[in-house]
Amino acid sequence: MSSSKDPEQEIISYRRSLHRIPELDFDLPETRAFLLSVLEPMGFEIRDFGKAGFSVFIDSGKAETIAFRSDMDGLAVTEPEGCDFGSEHKGLMHACGHDGHMAMLLGLARKAYKNPEDLPKNSLLIFQAAEEASGGAKIICETGVLSEHGVSRIYGMHLWPGGEENAVYCRAGEFMAGNSMLTIIIEGKSVHIADYSNGRDALEAGCIFVERAYKFERDFPPDIFRLLRFGEFKSGTASNIVSEKTLLLGTARTYDKGTFKSIISGLRKIMQDIEKETGVGFSFEYAEGYPPVINPKDLYEQTKAVLTDAGFEWRSPDIPYMHTEDFSFYQQKIPGLYMHLGMGGNVKLHSPEYVLNEKTLARGTELMWTLLTDDHKG
Repeated sequence: MSSSKDPEQEIISYRRSLHRIPELDFDLPETRAFLLSVLEPMGFEIRDFGKAGFSVFIDSGKAETIAFRSDMDGLAVTEPEGCDFGSEHKGLMHACGHDGHMAMLLGLARKAYKNPEDLPKNSLLIFQAAEEASGGAKIICETGVLSEHGVSRIYGMHLWPGGEENAVYCRAGEFMAGNSMLTIIIEGKSVHIADYSNGRDALEAGCIFVERAYKFERDFPPDIFRLLRFGEFKSGTASNIVSEKTLLLGTARTYDKGTFKSIISGLRKIMQDIEKETGVGFSFEYAEGYPPVINPKDLYEQTKAVLTDAGFEWRSPDIPYMHTEDFSFYQQKIPGLYMHLGMGGNVKLHSPEYVLNEKTLARGTELMWTLLTDDHKG
């Protein structure tokens, strides 16, 4: 796919084409087809990972290879009418900026294709499925592609609403949280509300549990970054019947296994106490999700120096984010740095009102190009 557009407009055009065809999780046929229609004519080595995505190897004949990753999946969000390039897939939307991430990486491939003499190292571009839910990064890591190409480090980047436009937000150490889904079931005894003292109220027990769990979490020292919240609470069947069963669904987010274990053991202790006090029974399950994103200090310092020397504004948040990211799976294999690129505004991620600031796209490609063409050895 050739284009006479200037580079900035070309990247915007890529983004708008991708915005029209949001798809979910691993099921991304139209997204893949569009990406490949741009990339295949460049003649780079493309490796298909099946449902998980594909990689593009740009061989410059150099000893070092660095990688860049973009996520591809959209969200089950209905886009409001009025966008000239709005979603053509009912009930689906790119409401998290992944269309922009892909467009920026296509821009990098195009720039490498047009300027091969400027490349002091090889690059591996990873287009990855299922960041939002199923962890496509883990599957790609298991293919061995990083070791096969001798990748020395990998970069990931997210367009970030609310951040200063075109400023880079990054933090050494803890940056984005690891998560675990919590499922708690409370079994009580149902009786008529007039005889509530003869029952065992699962709703009341659930209320007591949530209150104590939140107090327990608040009592952690402020320098231990963590989060414990419940987003779903279902209980009871009628207004005049003591609830027999309560369902609680929540999440624990932490940056180290010690804190996670402390939260789990603390919740178990609260459950045991309430069981003794009220006679209800608790069952508790948890499923660990993505590991935390931990940015290596040396790679952080190296990248900060390169980008600030190139004129990028750099911001280091005092506290990490409690969002999650499956980029952490790459970091478990090789050194990797995850960054946010501010795009201004105050829109919310995963919202129907999400609007991407297209003025940041060319700057994102330029950021990756700066890292690719830097002659520092990783």
